[in-house]
Amino acid sequence: MNEPARQGDKRMTVREVAEILNVSERVVQLAVKKLYPEIVKNGVLTYLTETQVTAVKLELESHHNLEGTFEVSTRLERQLYIAKALQFANEEIQQLQSELSQKDKKIALDAPKVEFFDQVADSKDALQMRDVAAALNIPGLGRNKIFELLRKKGVLDDRNIPYREYQDRGYFRVIEQQWTDKEGETRIYLKSLVYQRGVDFIRKALHSRGPA
Repeated sequence: MNEPARQGDKRMTVREVAEILNVSERVVQLAVKKLYPEIVKNGVLTYLTETQVTAVKLELESHHNLEGTFEVSTRLERQLYIAKALQFANEEIQQLQSELSQKDKKIALDAPKVEFFDQVADSKDALQMRDVAAALNIPGLGRNKIFELLRKKGVLDDRNIPYREYQDRGYFRVIEQQWTDKEGETRIYLKSLVYQRGVDFIRKALHSRGPA
């Protein structure tokens, strides 16, 4: 619904548009009625927004030989459109650069994890804890320290054997090994090995503050 123009309002009447374009009011009225029939009311003054004025100008330009002033105005408007398009393109470029920057940061953060998995990926079976320590490559964190921390987190018992819960999850494998003591007697002891998925579990457990 068209309301009377208020102070500061950038809307224009049909007559004002006609004067600027140096055409008759009738020509402008016909263009307005064609483009925006819903705003044309008998006995009511029609006001056009800047967008509507621009559309009317383009409509008239395509059907009439207008004065040079209108052509200059149209060229300026086109330059404005181009400037806005360039601004939009620059904003899109900045957005893409920001997204790429975030992806680069994520890749950098994930790099140690990727390298870590590469180090253990060739293993087809379970790893010994010293190999896990080498793959994790955390300063000051060797085989014995990992055993100690996993005991504190309730993953391993006092013999460094994983509790059944963590074996059932597929993190560890327990095997029997034999050895001969000084008296020549055969002894059997249990040894904990770590599957590939268990290596990632250990990495996360060592970085967490609470129980595993």
